[in-house]
Amino acid sequence: MKDTDWVLGDMVWAIVAMAVILGLMALNAYVQRLARIEEAERIKRQGSDPLNPQRSAASQSRRPSDI
Repeated sequence: MKDTDWVLGDMVWAIVAMAVILGLMALNAYVQRLARIEEAERIKRQGSDPLNPQRSAASQSRRPSDI
């Protein structure tokens, strides 16, 4: 009887471990999805701003006062 209790206990722990692993994988996929959406929105906002200093060539030029 003790052997079957031990096997059933191991099976329960294996099921719990798999549930935790699957939950972490789902959480990771959700966080990555949110990050992709935010990155796409940031790129869209950056591309629509004509006065964005990162994209303008004037901000890349060096002036004598910068040296």
